[in-house]
Amino acid sequence: MRFYYFSIFSWFAYALYLWLLFIAFWLIWTKALKLRISNPGYWILITALALAPWGEELWIAYEFGQLCGKDAGVVISKTAQIDGFYDDTTHWWRQLEESSYQFVESRDRITNTLWRAERAGDEVRHFRIDKPTARYHYTQPHEHTPVAHQINEVQYLVKDTQSGEILAKDTMYVRHAYWFFMSTDAPAIVCPAPGQDPNEKYELIYKQVLKPIGVP
Repeated sequence: MRFYYFSIFSWFAYALYLWLLFIAFWLIWTKALKLRISNPGYWILITALALAPWGEELWIAYEFGQLCGKDAGVVISKTAQIDGFYDDTTHWWRQLEESSYQFVESRDRITNTLWRAERAGDEVRHFRIDKPTARYHYTQPHEHTPVAHQINEVQYLVKDTQSGEILAKDTMYVRHAYWFFMSTDAPAIVCPAPGQDPNEKYELIYKQVLKPIGVP
């Protein structure tokens, strides 16, 4: 299980929840239903309601732990020597000059237009295209996609569009707080955790998989 942080403000929120719960439930039980609080059902129900917020945290922590243990991380099945590829995650404007690829096609997410940057002698040409022509694609099919309660999936793929084969997959899960968490900040917890993600060393997964021709 991967539990969330706890703050002093959360204790106050939980205490307020209990106070309101006891008052409201006591009024409903004794005044509206005309029942005695000595009835075992009263204590069973109020105990269940008092523990309910922790049930949510246990469920999130369990689901997060299961997903992280099963699917999170980098899986590489094959590498390829290429002259260029299509990057659907960002717009290559001047980066080609700093890389060893001969060309890169990309999508401008602001205008949703497709572009191609290619080497022409000592210069780099940059122009719009109608559709990608590169065989290999680097994409982000899951960008903070909800997969469970308070848990999102972030995923990057490197795909051979000619064969349909997935050369590599980088999957990360992000979990958020339980409902009564209160703080000046609500940081997300991710897996792989810092220090365990291979991309912290190699950066983006396409750099591990799509090798420019002539570069070892």
